Amino acid sequence: MITLYQFPTSPFCEKVRRMLGYKQLAYTLVDVPRALVQEYRHVSPIGKFPAIECDGAAVYDSTDIAEFLDEIVATPRLIPQDPQARALAHVIEDWADESLYFYEIEMRLAWRHNLPKALPSFAATLPGLSEAELFERIATGAKQLTTAQGLGRKPADRVVKDAARHIAAIDGLLGGRDWLVGNMLSIADLAVACQVNALRYAEECERLIQRVPAVLAWLARVDQAAPDVSANSPA
Repeated sequence: MITLYQFPTSPFCEKVRRMLGYKQLAYTLVDVPRALVQEYRHVSPIGKFPAIECDGAAVYDSTDIAEFLDEIVATPRLIPQDPQARALAHVIEDWADESLYFYEIEMRLAWRHNLPKALPSFAATLPGLSEAELFERIATGAKQLTTAQGLGRKPADRVVKDAARHIAAIDGLLGGRDWLVGNMLSIADLAVACQVNALRYAEECERLIQRVPAVLAWLARVDQAAPDVSANSPA
């Protein structure tokens, strides 16, 4: 039996839920309170989530989890076997995890006009705070993160133009095909789709995505092939 420990607001945790949905694996879901991560060191020694526990083995980091799931359930694969496709999937996943991630943090959480839409989902993992305290903590923390990384120092109109280029890149990668790499869904699709789903909390990104039918159709295919399975239920 698999147990997934997660922050429900994290796109990386959504990525793992979709991996499990794609593999049609049953699992138990545990939401980790952000103030109590130390209590989950047995599955994530560095306090990083998602993490899974399976038959006594603990694995954290979404990429490592994908490799582990491919080892225990060979098909359908998350990581392509063809060397060139595997390399491309790795590059695309890294782009999503290390670049698109900061855009969703900036636009979804640091931009205060977008944060109210995301705020309710954070309340469960940060109990004991008033709505105003929760809002301020998330907005301030997100801005500190993106400012240190560099994106948060850009003017807002420049960030929106960057986001438009990223969405156009997804459209270009698809190029009329169903998936980003090869002829099957892969970890590349899940990594990018989950960051895009977070970006859609930002009204500016939602407007951009609505203008690209191919990206909308691809997101729908990801939903169908790799559903985000609800808590404590089989895929």
